[in-house]
Amino acid sequence: MLYLFGKNFKNPRKNIDNLDIENKDEIEGLKVSIEAPDLCYRYIARVVKNVKIGPSPEWMKKRLKACGIRSINNIVDITNYVMLEMGQPMHAFDINSIEGKHITVRRAKKGEKIITLDEQERELNEENLVIADDKKAVAIAGVMGGLNSEIEPKTEMVVFESAVFNGGNIRKTAKKVGLRTESSSRFEKGLSSESALRAINRAVELVELIGAGKAIDAKIDVYPNKQKVNKIKLEVEKINNLLGTNISKQEMINILEKLDIRVENDIAIAPYFRMDLECLADIAEEVVRFYGYDKLETTLIKADTTLGIRNKEQTIKKKIKELLVNNGFSEIYTYGFVSQKDLEKSNIDEKLAKKAIVIMNPLSDEYKLMRPTTIPSMMQILALNANKKNQNVKLFDISRSYKNINNEVENGEVPLQEDILTIGMYGEDIDFYTLKGYIENVLEATNISRYEIKKQTQNESYHPGRCANVKIGIDEIATLGEVHPEVLLNYNIEKRVYLAEINITKLVKYSKANKKYVEVPKFPAVERDIAIIVDEKVEVGEIEKIITKSSKKLLEGAKLFDIYRDEKIGNNKKSVAYSLIFRDKNQTLSDDEINKIMENIIIQLENKLSATLRK
Repeated sequence: MLYLFGKNFKNPRKNIDNLDIENKDEIEGLKVSIEAPDLCYRYIARVVKNVKIGPSPEWMKKRLKACGIRSINNIVDITNYVMLEMGQPMHAFDINSIEGKHITVRRAKKGEKIITLDEQERELNEENLVIADDKKAVAIAGVMGGLNSEIEPKTEMVVFESAVFNGGNIRKTAKKVGLRTESSSRFEKGLSSESALRAINRAVELVELIGAGKAIDAKIDVYPNKQKVNKIKLEVEKINNLLGTNISKQEMINILEKLDIRVENDIAIAPYFRMDLECLADIAEEVVRFYGYDKLETTLIKADTTLGIRNKEQTIKKKIKELLVNNGFSEIYTYGFVSQKDLEKSNIDEKLAKKAIVIMNPLSDEYKLMRPTTIPSMMQILALNANKKNQNVKLFDISRSYKNINNEVENGEVPLQEDILTIGMYGEDIDFYTLKGYIENVLEATNISRYEIKKQTQNESYHPGRCANVKIGIDEIATLGEVHPEVLLNYNIEKRVYLAEINITKLVKYSKANKKYVEVPKFPAVERDIAIIVDEKVEVGEIEKIITKSSKKLLEGAKLFDIYRDEKIGNNKKSVAYSLIFRDKNQTLSDDEINKIMENIIIQLENKLSATLRK
C-alpha cells in the first residue's frame, strides 16, 4: 500500500489487525449482554488469567508520565497506555467482583448510586448508561469505573473491556455526575466500533509482553450495531467546480488511496476510522488538502449573487436605534432570563407573571424563567448605574419577551415571542413629558401618525398618576410612565425613574413603508385660539379628539399652549388653551367658514365634556 510519500507502508500493528480470535458466548463462566443497543454499539471482553499485579516497566511509566497520567499498576497502566496509543478508552475488572459473572450494559435505574474510583458517590438516572453485574452497577459507562470492581494486589483474573458508546449520551452522563475524564472526552467525540477489537488485542499483547499474565485465546464480542461503511460517489466534475480546479480523475484517486480511501467503480469507500467522510464535499476537502491550497488560482465568482437588503422590521429597528443614539441614549443588551424574585421586585401583575416560561435546566435560580416582560431586566441595569453614582442615565434595549399563552409550551408549541423596545432613564431635566416626547419621536420615525395616548392607572409597576398607554385601534403598542415608588424602593433607587415599553412587533404591523408626499400649500392658513374650562379629570387627549373630529378635515394642527388652574375658575377645574391652525388646500378660508367651525367645536365640547368657553 502506498501512502503520502509514495513509500510502502509497514503496518506496526499488522499482528493485531490480522489476529483471528475465536468468538465465544462464555469464557470462564463470564457472559455479556447489551440491553441498550441504542447507546452501546459494541462490547468486547477478553480474559487474562494468572495475573501478577505489580509496577509497570520504566519505559511505560515514562511514556504515561510524559502524557500527564500517573502510573498505578501494570494492568491499569496498560488500559491507559492503549487509550493514548490507539484512541480507544478501555477498562479492566477483577472477574471475582462481577456477581454471577454476567456483565450487562443497561440504563441506570432512577436514583441508582455508585461509588466511583475517586471514592465519590454518584447518583444516576434513567438516561445514564452503566456496566452492571447481576446485583449492582460496576462502572459508569464511558466515564469511570466503580470502586467495587477495581484491580487489587490480590487480583488473579482480569476482564478487559473495549466498548463503543453513544457520544452524546456519554457527554450528558459526564455532565450529570460532574465528572469529565480522559475516557469520556474521547467517547463524546465519536469513536469507530471497528477500533474496539484492535485496541483490546493490543492490551492483551502488552500484558504478555511485560509478563503480567496469560491471555485466553478467545473473546466475547457483542456487536448489535454494525458500523456503517460510508460510500460516496466520486464525481470529478462536481469536485473541480466546487474547488475551482482542473484535477484529473486519476490524480484524485491517487490522493484518496494514499489516505486509505479505496475507489471502486467510481465509489470512494471511507476506511473504518474516517467516520467524518459522509458526502462529496468531504471527499473534495481531502483532495484539495493534498493537492495543495497554494495551487488554487484566484477566480471570479461564477454563481449569481443576491443583493442583501433589510426587511421592514430590520429597517424600523435601525431607524429607532439611530434616533435614540442621536438623542444621547446608550444601547444595552440584557438576558432573556429572570427569577421569580425579579418579577416580584418590579411589581409585575400576577396574571402576566403566570405566563412566564419555567426553564427545565436553568443555570441558576436567578435565570429560572423566560421573562414575560422586559421591565425587570431594565430595572436591574438602572439600579446598577444608580449604585455606581451615575447621575444622568438614558438607556434602551431591543430584545424579546416570552409569554406562555394558553399553555402552548406544555403542548409542544412555540410561545408568544415579541420584540420589545425598552427605554429607561433618570436624571436632571427628565420627566414624564420628556419620555413622552421620545416615544412620539419613535412613532414619527416609523411613520405612525394616528394613535391615542390614554391614562393608565392599573399597571402596578408604574406610578398610578403618571402612566399612559399608546393605542392604535384596539392594540396597545406602548406603555410609558414614572416607575412606582415601591419598585424604586425594592431596587434601592432614590431618584425618579422613567420607563417605556414599546412593542416593535405591533409597531411593524402599523408602520407605513413610505411617507406620503404632501405638496407645499398654495393657500394661507388661518389661526385661532380657544380656551375652555373643564373638569380636572378630563384628559387633553379627549379634548383634542373632539376638536379634530369637529373641524371637517380642515384642521392642520392643534397646539396646546397653556393649562391654568385657579380658585376663580372653580375647584377641580382647569383652563386648557389651544392654538388651532386651519387650511383648505383648494381655496382661501373666509372668516364666516372659520367661525362656523369654531362654533361647532365649542358646541361639541360643551355637549360631550361639559366644557365652558373661557372669556
